[in-house]
Amino acid sequence: KSGNLSTTAKLKYQGKESGPEVRADGAVRIDRIRLNEAATNERALEWRSLSADGIRFGLSPDRLQIKRVTLLEPGAKILISKDRHLNLAEAIKPRASNGSEKSPPTTPPGQPAKMKKQDMFPVTIEEVRVEKGVIDFSDLSLIFPFAARVTDFKGDVVDISSAPNSRATVKFDGRVDKYGLATVEGSLSPFAPKNFTDIRVVFQNVKMQPFSPYSATFAGRKIDSGVLDLNLGYKIQNSRLLGDNRVVLKRFTLGERVEAPGAVNLPLDLAIALLSDSNGVIDVAVPVRGNLDDPEFSYGHVIWQAFFNLITKIVTSPFRALGGLLGGGDEQVDAIGFNPGSSILLPPEQEKLKKVGEALKNRPQLRLVVLGRFDPEIDGKALRKERVKRSLAKEMNQELPREEEPGPVAFDNAKTQRALEKLLEKSGGDKAVEDFQANYEKTTGKKAKRVNPALGIFGVGSSDTAFYQALFEELVKLEPLDEKALRHLALKRAEVIAEDLKTTSGLDEQRVTIGDVAAVEKQAKDTIATRLQLDVLQPSPKK
Repeated sequence: KSGNLSTTAKLKYQGKESGPEVRADGAVRIDRIRLNEAATNERALEWRSLSADGIRFGLSPDRLQIKRVTLLEPGAKILISKDRHLNLAEAIKPRASNGSEKSPPTTPPGQPAKMKKQDMFPVTIEEVRVEKGVIDFSDLSLIFPFAARVTDFKGDVVDISSAPNSRATVKFDGRVDKYGLATVEGSLSPFAPKNFTDIRVVFQNVKMQPFSPYSATFAGRKIDSGVLDLNLGYKIQNSRLLGDNRVVLKRFTLGERVEAPGAVNLPLDLAIALLSDSNGVIDVAVPVRGNLDDPEFSYGHVIWQAFFNLITKIVTSPFRALGGLLGGGDEQVDAIGFNPGSSILLPPEQEKLKKVGEALKNRPQLRLVVLGRFDPEIDGKALRKERVKRSLAKEMNQELPREEEPGPVAFDNAKTQRALEKLLEKSGGDKAVEDFQANYEKTTGKKAKRVNPALGIFGVGSSDTAFYQALFEELVKLEPLDEKALRHLALKRAEVIAEDLKTTSGLDEQRVTIGDVAAVEKQAKDTIATRLQLDVLQPSPKK
């Protein structure tokens, strides 16, 4: 429908007896692209801009190297039609042959059969970054339609390569509806995902009521309420799928019955009652198995069948303590969790604050004191790790804006390995790497394999990623960090909470104040809890 292409390149061509030599270096940018479905004229895919920088292309020898690809504000539509066809699959499905055209020979004339399979063109991409994406999902194959939206979708894929044994590292996150959070993290063989994939997908605080179309279709019941946490791990090796799914439901209740052909007839209410623990929460793990090469295999059938099996077993009991004060709920609302080293307010925590604000507005004599907290060990390591990642990016001549979180480290990348060694030398002197290597070999009993400087400039790195991971951790340990930075982080967390309450609930500075900042009393496990404390609002002195 639309799109603008821009490119800058330096081209070189030279004819030789062995064949033409071609070189092209430059950048490509495609802006305002929009692809519409031919049948409906509705949007299938669009983005604001797609830029590829640091492109190096060549023939004789063949290569395509890209330093960084940035995709800004992509939008995609994923739709399952009434006849259970996926729009993406239909879009890329090859045109059916009418039989009039002869299939090309599998082996070129005059060549032996062993030459019929050509090697893949060598491709490497250092990083692909996605920012501000939106994904619209719809399923029209159910008793009544289902739709969901993922916004603020962002993340990175690093170290993409067409090499057979290559592994690309993936990390993405996005917002699901209003208060849900989704993250994707792991690694895979980018050009042969059926050979190797190890991906974990996590959903937090996802509202269950919109999933009523699925519960109605498969279980014959609507969903009245509920919040879903999903932790899905999928490993694929040589087309064999091994998945472990952990599902937790809170405040989950089933609603009215729906007539649905083929729905599973189970005593769902009894199953919910039997499986609930003393706190009314059920935590169930269901494995997923399958062979991707099996013609009958279906991702949708396997995953959704396991998902709805879990729904029948997981439930939460009535609201717990503080339910009356905050309008019901079994979540602890006296603490707001932050990721290690971060002061970014997560969507699930925003919902907690919304409930707190509503309760305070209905009780004018109460004020909220926010007590900033930090964990010296976990926060300290996260802050030091971020600083080392920024130093590493700077050493590799990568521009990293201050507000942008550093991506994952590609430890098997030659450029990364050489940069890590240089950082340790800057920190500990010219012999620092040799000393660390000697200590590493003594501790682990393994001979370290360092990157060869002569080969490293051609992108040939060491396969000993464990050594460079240990080197990275050593840099993290050596990174200086005083308590002032930790206290500043705790104060920033408190300020973010106070500002959110003032903005969303209209509370003034008398109703929300910031108290002391200090270290947590008990070491955190996953998130660091900034404490909320209720106090009585003192009346203003009379003039």
